[in-house]
Amino acid sequence: MPVLWSETMEQRCVPLLLLLVSWLPGLHSCLLCFAPPIQWARLCREIARSSQKDSQHQHCLEALAEATVPLAPITVGSGQSEALRKIVMDALHFLEKQKDKKPFEESLREVIQIIWVKLSQLEEAPACIPPCGHQPAARVFQCATCRLVDCQFPVDCPVQDVWVQEDEAITLHCDVPFAVPPELQVTWMFAKDIRTQDLALFEELQRSTGEPQRLTVHDPTLGTVACCLAAASEILARKYFYLNVSVGSVEAEQGLQARFAAVLGWPQGRAPLHLTGSRLLVLALGFVGLMLLLLLLLVFWRCC
Repeated sequence: MPVLWSETMEQRCVPLLLLLVSWLPGLHSCLLCFAPPIQWARLCREIARSSQKDSQHQHCLEALAEATVPLAPITVGSGQSEALRKIVMDALHFLEKQKDKKPFEESLREVIQIIWVKLSQLEEAPACIPPCGHQPAARVFQCATCRLVDCQFPVDCPVQDVWVQEDEAITLHCDVPFAVPPELQVTWMFAKDIRTQDLALFEELQRSTGEPQRLTVHDPTLGTVACCLAAASEILARKYFYLNVSVGSVEAEQGLQARFAAVLGWPQGRAPLHLTGSRLLVLALGFVGLMLLLLLLLVFWRCC
């Protein structure tokens, strides 16, 4: 008979606790994540030693609910969730042991302080690094939602403009500023003549595992180069490079020389490739010498 009474009381206490949860803002604390409402009801039954209709029992539930409100914003790294669960369960066991030794409110304040001290000893999760990428190392456990939460960034990174000459090589790096597993699968792709992030328009160039995460492009062509980082069938990031290819330097110099020859009237193909400083000096000295000779001839003619 007492067992039946206990189960009935717990079933009635659960709706009461859920009512308190909706009434108090931000109550979804870590105590609710790891300790179900029925465990709260049992704890208050042992502390109050009365039925759920007794004012002491209701006061116990309300005090538990109010005391855990500051714990709602807590977040820990995904690897610390088990340590967080142990902290919460140890706190509840502490309250059970203190029920005959101290007033409930005093024990409750003490256990909340213990929780904060232990939380301060946990390692913080790495911060999310914008603007893109799936970052497993920065995944956190939220007490407010009792769930693991990832960084809210897209997998696709913004397109980067890369300026390159047609006759030179360029090396593209598929690195990201956050921690990644050592065994990475790197896939390089190319979409000719367009600037895009539509994967359907790309053709695969090469695929490799691990280092190096770079691609050297010889004789680049206008278009978008993309790289995809993946680990354990999970896409971590995709980077895009738009190659702005300009005419090579040799062709540009030949065109300039052709225009220079046309201006001077020299036959095509006989224009000097380079006018050095020494040649200019010789021409200048020759011109000065010719002028001096003409001047001497003029003086000699007048004198005669």
